[in-house]
Amino acid sequence: MDSSTTSANTPLRCGVALITHNGVKYLPQQLHSILAQTRAVSHIVVSDDASTDGTWEYLEAWASEAPVRVTLVRNDPPLGVSANFEQAMRLVDADIVFSSDQDDVWMPDKVALLAGVFEADDSVQLAHTDAILVDANGRELGSTLFDELEISRMERRDIRSGNAFRVYCRRNVVTGAAAAFRRRLIGLVQPLPPKTMFYHDGWLALMAAASGRVVMLDTPTIQYRQHGANLVGVKRLGLLTKLRRLWWAIGSPSPLKATTDSLLAARAALYAHMAGRNDLAPSRIAMAQEALDYMTWRGRLPANPVKRCTKVAGALLTGRYHTFAHEPWVDALRDSLNR
Repeated sequence: MDSSTTSANTPLRCGVALITHNGVKYLPQQLHSILAQTRAVSHIVVSDDASTDGTWEYLEAWASEAPVRVTLVRNDPPLGVSANFEQAMRLVDADIVFSSDQDDVWMPDKVALLAGVFEADDSVQLAHTDAILVDANGRELGSTLFDELEISRMERRDIRSGNAFRVYCRRNVVTGAAAAFRRRLIGLVQPLPPKTMFYHDGWLALMAAASGRVVMLDTPTIQYRQHGANLVGVKRLGLLTKLRRLWWAIGSPSPLKATTDSLLAARAALYAHMAGRNDLAPSRIAMAQEALDYMTWRGRLPANPVKRCTKVAGALLTGRYHTFAHEPWVDALRDSLNR
């Protein structure tokens, strides 16, 4: 039996996969918040990517006194973000794996809240939550992660009705620092693709939605620190910025081609990973194929303006853009005017 499948009366073991790189400035707060959980974790894996700022020395001292099992791994030369996280998650000895950044702060009941979601429904593969955005000094910025991502009512409805994969084929709304997943998902997600195609949290979300249920909670479970050294931050684009980006894209065909080529490569990788597997829902594999076909179609739109606009209008009317584009009207306009 898979270790992440237990009887209804058996508490699931919870572990942490934390990756670091020159993070000693904020790391003590993060580690303290993990140990201060109302429901304790049983294993913490920290994989450090060749830090030179004292992070490794701090971790060694901290681990020697931690009241929980700790595994430390040092990579020199560094592996890079995706490979470092892949290593960390494989080493976690627990039923539920909690992803962790090095610079956030967990709310005291994060583990208890998310573990309860998995214990209530064995079909749940991944659960994620909102987060309170704070600045480098921990001061609240007056917004949350979901606010900045501008998650629509339709996206919320799809995720909560079991159609999360449809949403993730358009864009990722899962942030790893505010997420947890079953260990049994690891075999399905490996190998992680390069971050030029997918960040690991987006890839985990896609595979979780393709093989089971994803639960999204509006309750914030972390203080998500925004500072100049963030690998991946979050910031809502204002209307003026969106208009400028659209105008820049319309002005030259090269930005559109770069975008469509990148999306085509990502969706080709997704379908190649999913095709022929019997541990994934056939409907999800079919949707991955449709998402790939959509990007292939966009890349082959005719240069003739009349023919091009006719094809774009037809795809709008049939709902193809609305199914596979995060901003359907924007993409349709770019496709109509740009080559």
